Amino acid sequence: MPELPDLPALIAELDARTAERGDLDRLEAAEEIADELTALGARLVGYYVEQARTRGNSWADIGGHLGISRQAAQQRYTPARFQLTLGDLISTGALSRLTDRTRTTLVRAEEHAKRLGSATVEPRHVLLAMLDDGDTLAAQALARLNVDIAGLRAALDPVAAVDTLDTLNPTDPAAAPNDAASSRDAAPHVTAPPLGTPARRLLEAALAQALKLNHNYIGTEHLLLAVASVHTDPTAQLLADRGAGYDRAREAVHAVIDEYLRNR
Repeated sequence: MPELPDLPALIAELDARTAERGDLDRLEAAEEIADELTALGARLVGYYVEQARTRGNSWADIGGHLGISRQAAQQRYTPARFQLTLGDLISTGALSRLTDRTRTTLVRAEEHAKRLGSATVEPRHVLLAMLDDGDTLAAQALARLNVDIAGLRAALDPVAAVDTLDTLNPTDPAAAPNDAASSRDAAPHVTAPPLGTPARRLLEAALAQALKLNHNYIGTEHLLLAVASVHTDPTAQLLADRGAGYDRAREAVHAVIDEYLRNR
């Protein structure tokens, strides 16, 4: 096992990075590094908790091993699990039921989150990613409901909507508002944002939707139903406003699945 960096090594690294800066700037940089190390440590713990859960260990098993209750173990480690990225979850085996297309959709959702400067992947990024591939069963279900895909995309992706408007109606750059550009410039340079709590619950809901249909996999159609099922989420409301609330989405998904099976 490689040795972890000790304090002198961290000090040397920070001093090298801030050689031309003052003492207070170095203090600020030290705070930033400490935050990064804390987040990385939480992610490390979350990874092994997720892996243990994926391999069949219950919260009672985890708590018993540590000498604490099931509830205490769940409360202690759930926040760490929500620090994991899509890649982390795939590596633990937690997402083994995803189809290739669903996995690709989630990768695109991650890319949308980064592009829009979001700290986490959220349901709106997942729905936006579903709209990127018109061949998925989710997209076919929305088409069956005559959903205005362009309008839905604009509601989910205001940055792209502004860019499109600027292309169609060019203005003097000095006079034009630059909110979209500012949003992109301010986006943090992260390798991959973690899945936020709503997105993690979305994956759990997608599995529940798959099991309701007696499916042993999670497809984009299950993701769509999961998004639509959380009535309090703004993303679900966007679907409902366009005639794709949960009940109608479920009927459309059943129809496209039946059609797919007939044409195989």
